[in-house]
Amino acid sequence: MPQDAIKRVLDDVRKGAMALRPLVDRHVTAERVTRYLVALAETPAPSTCASALRTPVLRELLHADGALSSGHLLLEPNFGNTGSTVLTSGAATTEKALWYFAHLDTISYLVQPFDGRRHPLVPFCYHLTENGRRAAQVYRFDLATGRYAIAAEGWLQSEAGAAFFAAEDAGLRLRAGDRVVPVARCLPGPDGVWTGHFDNAGGVAALAVAAPVLAEAGIEALIAFPDEEEGPHGTGSQVMGRGGSRIVSRLSPPDLAVVADMQQAGGEMLAQAGPSNSTRIGNGAVLSEFSSLARGAVTPPPLYALARHLCGLLPELGVGIQESNNAYTSRSDDVSVLLKTPNILLFGFPGFDRHFDRAEPRAAISDIVDLSKALVYASLLRPALPLIAGAGR
Repeated sequence: MPQDAIKRVLDDVRKGAMALRPLVDRHVTAERVTRYLVALAETPAPSTCASALRTPVLRELLHADGALSSGHLLLEPNFGNTGSTVLTSGAATTEKALWYFAHLDTISYLVQPFDGRRHPLVPFCYHLTENGRRAAQVYRFDLATGRYAIAAEGWLQSEAGAAFFAAEDAGLRLRAGDRVVPVARCLPGPDGVWTGHFDNAGGVAALAVAAPVLAEAGIEALIAFPDEEEGPHGTGSQVMGRGGSRIVSRLSPPDLAVVADMQQAGGEMLAQAGPSNSTRIGNGAVLSEFSSLARGAVTPPPLYALARHLCGLLPELGVGIQESNNAYTSRSDDVSVLLKTPNILLFGFPGFDRHFDRAEPRAAISDIVDLSKALVYASLLRPALPLIAGAGR
């Protein structure tokens, strides 16, 4: 591609960003992001139950903001019978050239028979609590009411990586079909860093707040909130991301897909040995080149160069952004989306202990605000991408 043509493409990205800024800054506020985050984070959402538990919360948040009244943003709570929730901005079709993904479910555990003291658990997730205990609730579906209810309160206990549930009521017994979920109140700390169950309530809040901006700006996009991104430890990627796989199986390939999730930050005092992530809580949203040491998505160089160009513009737009040093970025729904396109951008927000590793999860509201804004501006790369040589479609 001639250099003058590339310059025009990059100039168009800058002009588009400047034109979008008033709309972005008006809608994506710390107050709104906090409201969405708290409501979502304090609604536990075990895998395969997330759409039933969190989609009503998501719908109410969007409805309260008037986001669903124009007809330019449509919500489908059970997209294509996949059990996952999808928003579409623009025309009432799901065939979009731009996709966004942020998983709706949280880590959870399946129940095994009582061992005389407690219930051993099967992680329906990547279990990262090596030792210690975390507050937990047990969710059970009540067939008589057609609703989920809390069946027990207690503790998720971990000993040498083995997970158990101990109920407050020692005489209580769990049963097949119950789901154990670690819980944490969503609260600000004295240092401005919040605690709460943020994986991936933070990504969902950021994307849900961004969605009405995309719709008002006339940007055609499919905005997916898969249920069942979390999955057990395994050698292959398809032990996780099952909800996303069901969604993409019903769609034609896009030009560009953007995946948003919580990512482990560096700078923690008890960090494991080895290269440390360069990202820091409070320094903005995160862009990563690849996930899970290339077991997940690997962004093609032309697209990554475009994304880095955008990131160079974001500080001028009042958006904090930091580039991962490739030490480690976790997989997310990119493991499903990569089956449809290589053109995937990995955005996220930094945090600690996303799976209750050593303590309750922590993150900064400001980083989630920055992520929400970055997701909107990332839409400007879709029309630019086909014009850059070697970028795919």
